[in-house]
Amino acid sequence: MVKTLKEFIKRDGAYVLSGSLVTKLCNFFTSLLLIRILTPQEYGVLAYTLSTLAFFIPFSGGGLHNSFLRFGSLVSSKQNKQSLFSTTLLKGVLISLIVVVLLFFLLPIFSLNNTVKPSYFYVLFFYLVSYFLVEMVKAYYRVFDDNKTFSSLDVFSSISLLVFGSLSAYYFSSLGYLFVFVCSPLILSLFYLKRRPKLSTFEFPDKYYSYGFWVGLGSIASQLMYSLDVFLIGQLIFDTTEVAIYRTASIIPIALFFIPNSYITTHYTDLAKNSNNKAYLVAFSKNYIKLFSVIGICVSAPLLLVAQPLLTLLFGASYSSAAPLFQLLIVGMFGAFVLRIPFGNLLAAVGKSSWNSTVAFAILILNGILNYYAITRFGIIGAAIVTSSLFWISGITSLLLFYRYLKQLD
Repeated sequence: MVKTLKEFIKRDGAYVLSGSLVTKLCNFFTSLLLIRILTPQEYGVLAYTLSTLAFFIPFSGGGLHNSFLRFGSLVSSKQNKQSLFSTTLLKGVLISLIVVVLLFFLLPIFSLNNTVKPSYFYVLFFYLVSYFLVEMVKAYYRVFDDNKTFSSLDVFSSISLLVFGSLSAYYFSSLGYLFVFVCSPLILSLFYLKRRPKLSTFEFPDKYYSYGFWVGLGSIASQLMYSLDVFLIGQLIFDTTEVAIYRTASIIPIALFFIPNSYITTHYTDLAKNSNNKAYLVAFSKNYIKLFSVIGICVSAPLLLVAQPLLTLLFGASYSSAAPLFQLLIVGMFGAFVLRIPFGNLLAAVGKSSWNSTVAFAILILNGILNYYAITRFGIIGAAIVTSSLFWISGITSLLLFYRYLKQLD
């Protein structure tokens, strides 16, 4: 386990972990400031437009930034990596612009509510382009094993949104925030882009397009999984207080996912390079489980013991009743730590993004069915039991699929 940690630090994993922590904190304070600065109506409209666009973000650039991250890691020549990057960047920007044009024609669907200003969407649609650019630059540094620079880009992106986004919201309301939200990643990506992309005729590897598409589908299913239980509580119980209590109970467990995600992010390119090396994959997965079983226990045990006073301290006495929900979700978090997050990412790294998407949508359907029954029968405690269980079920399923992939290597 000590050797595993040394390898993590050697690959600048500490920068990735600290960068993820700073990003989480900045996102939290950005939301807090927006709630304080904007009126409830303005914040509601902003939240609606952002959540609407979130559905399309995974398809930004056709998901080619995900394809470049995996396939670029397999290319041995630095020159070929550069050529693949340039080709991917240019084609991805073109796809993003096509999607933006399509969304302009679909705008009436998103703005059926008269309180939503079309100008919000006109600005926000271009985020698909800036998002793809910044994700491509991040992938570029990860492919070239420069996790330190990758982490700094993440940190500066979140800090700039916190500072300039909050100031713009204060002086120009929510539309000012949206301008910063769209332009900030664009400016940073151009600043970090060392080499100007040139038109290239580099041929994409097989399944390059389909890989990015499947990753996008899986991302959508995963995002919906995190919000479906809250949506069903609101639809079935008709009590906004219950919704608030459940949502509050889930904030910390889900936020802590950045710990295993940082570890996997640090090693992702090595996993892609060794996608056909059974010995390496087996050793990595065993070392990961050993390490994060210990980390998971060290994180979970104290939170289980101090659930009620912690929630009361952070969110107020009115949320102390969320403690049982919080404890159930912490149990689910442990399952995500040791199974769901590592083996889902391992399947993506070895090229089985279609398997991941299939699992994600199957779990999403199961989530809807079980949560409908559990919430109707047991209320919000039922939702917590189902969500926690599904973290374990999806993790075990991903583990079994990874084992199947290893058998195929034989």
